[in-house]
Amino acid sequence: MARIVALSTPEAQARFERLPPALRIASLSPVFAAADTQRDPTLRCVHAGLEDAGFEWIHSVHLRPLADQKGQWGATSPYGYGGPITPVTDPALRAQAWAAWQAWCREEGVLAEFCRFHPQLPSSPLAFGGTVRENRATVSVDLSVPEVTAGFNSLTRRKIRRSQQAGVQTRWSREAADWARYAPFYRQAMQDVQAAAFYFFSDAYFEALSQLPCAHLLVCEHEGRWLSAGVYLLEGGLLEYHLGASSPEGKDVGTPCLLQAQAAAWGQAQGAQALYLAGGTDPSPDNPLLFYKLGFSRRTLPFSVGEAIHDDNRYWATAARLGFSPGHPPPRLLLD
Repeated sequence: MARIVALSTPEAQARFERLPPALRIASLSPVFAAADTQRDPTLRCVHAGLEDAGFEWIHSVHLRPLADQKGQWGATSPYGYGGPITPVTDPALRAQAWAAWQAWCREEGVLAEFCRFHPQLPSSPLAFGGTVRENRATVSVDLSVPEVTAGFNSLTRRKIRRSQQAGVQTRWSREAADWARYAPFYRQAMQDVQAAAFYFFSDAYFEALSQLPCAHLLVCEHEGRWLSAGVYLLEGGLLEYHLGASSPEGKDVGTPCLLQAQAAAWGQAQGAQALYLAGGTDPSPDNPLLFYKLGFSRRTLPFSVGEAIHDDNRYWATAARLGFSPGHPPPRLLLD
């Protein structure tokens, strides 16, 4: 009978690397999920694998303890994306795996789960047995075409030319000193835009990212001053934009656009088929961050989220203590 087992990070990563190339997206890898826990000491990373089923199914989640409920947990995707990964397309086999996952969750005290699905892997929501809804549009740059820059809009091209004429240089790095420099550079940029506290990642987080073979740092600089820099994840045919930051000077010169142009060129040279830029900071179609990303491509992919209650009795007992019920549910899933 099919069952779920908890895997170590090396065991889960070995299974991940045996999956078909189209399923191996860097931000969905077990090693990324494990590294991502460095952003929050309350998180516990679990890699789940299916046994005795005759097919592969793996799922990495972060568990967060439910407030005042010892031994009870809420599950979420790592920062970015998650969801079960499996090569099977048979709905019955997917349902079998999901039933095994829910049984494991009930045994381990995981009451509910919130999942963010990667838009570049449309099969992932189909392997999730909960409720799925579309959230917002995201941007993906096609790197399979001969002239990637032909898809950039005129404003983006002007900003790229401006930064090049200003003498801005770009370089890729995996050097520890550059990663150490990126951490405060990124946090200063988040402070400049008054970002939410969530986005002020620690030095330990960037140190963990720097150890991942898939993680690369791109820097735009002039006379020793960093103007823009970004973290990209490369696995197989997909280059992903994970985190980016720019100084006020960089924004004036146009280096946020140069950053993505260089990433696209490098990704294409590495054999990537797409540069995934993600979407805006909210679902609004006129979100400023989405507007910036659409300057590189008009190709959009839907981003969806999923919710599932794994243990109805204990979940609603917990919700009842907060004044909620199935007829009067909380505005969002109770996961902490």
